[in-house]
Amino acid sequence: MRPTIRAAVGAAAALTALILAGSAFASYSPRLVASTDVGSTSARIGVVVGANDDPTARIEIFVPAGYQIATASPGTKLGGLTATATAADFGGALLALSGEIDAIAPNAALQAQCGTTDATQTWDLHLTALAQTLDIPLYVVPTSGAETSLGGVKLVACLPPPDLPLGTPGRATFGAKLLSATFDVSAIAEPTAAGDYRWTSRWLPYNPGQGTPNPGGSVETQSIHRIPTRLKLTITKARVKAVKHVRVKGKLRTVTTVRTRVTFLSTATENGKLPATVTVTTTAGGKRVGASTGSFMLKAGQRVNVTAVAILDRQSSVPSAQTVATNDLFYANLASSLCVPSPALGGIPCVGATAAAKTITATTAVTAFKR
Repeated sequence: MRPTIRAAVGAAAALTALILAGSAFASYSPRLVASTDVGSTSARIGVVVGANDDPTARIEIFVPAGYQIATASPGTKLGGLTATATAADFGGALLALSGEIDAIAPNAALQAQCGTTDATQTWDLHLTALAQTLDIPLYVVPTSGAETSLGGVKLVACLPPPDLPLGTPGRATFGAKLLSATFDVSAIAEPTAAGDYRWTSRWLPYNPGQGTPNPGGSVETQSIHRIPTRLKLTITKARVKAVKHVRVKGKLRTVTTVRTRVTFLSTATENGKLPATVTVTTTAGGKRVGASTGSFMLKAGQRVNVTAVAILDRQSSVPSAQTVATNDLFYANLASSLCVPSPALGGIPCVGATAAAKTITATTAVTAFKR
């Protein structure tokens, strides 16, 4: 084993053990996270699979109506990409992969293998790890029949089996089993209309150790992206007078001072609904004065900017490396009642729903009373 590979395997071993221990009794319960790329309206998509879940053979992600899908010319870079996978060839060690998603020319043979001969575009998830490259075609396929109720387009990927004997034709490189992936897609633009946009996905696992699909194990998972996200910052002011008596040159005088009590309240909503979780930090003049509600004092005539920063739906992250990174895609698991099975998918179980995390800011200038 080369030194670079040995080092990477050693560094990942402890984390892999923790992942396996924490998911020892997990069923096939993948997660889908749909968001918007930071600073733009482009889509950001994440997927998560348990380390002890059966390997995934096929993923179909339905893009809700209202999103705009551009046609990208082959050779166009569509966004960045991170992923994690366990590598059977390295004792099940966790690999952190990175790369990009590119539009590429269609490959009829690969499309036939994945059952996507009707794809209108082919995007390549191009990943690198340990000086090796892994390429996973992602097909843009128009929906038909009952599936049109889930959106006009679905993104389809077929993954090679990771748990076949070494040397078996078609086996995944490194025996790599996908655990997570996050990718940005500039070709998918967020809707402009307000609404609850429900992303739906269908997942087909392999029969473990056989390399054959297991249709009976198929599940559905969803992600709800609500537009718009808003933070309302309400400010009220009240005069606070203080009277004291002081002696000046032997004479008793009354001195009145005026200060202003500023009370603030922040309310975050997603298309008018409360988020699953919300954490707010409020500052005045750059100094922290509280969370979502509270008050502080200003001197007469003082002027400050009151800023509330709200972090919504941040519970977990789609892993991109061995430790949580600031640019990971964060999300909240929603109540099981919000995972609504789609009749178009034939009654397969809906195993979970998520909402992607968002950070929003509201700022208001406040001037204290002078007298």
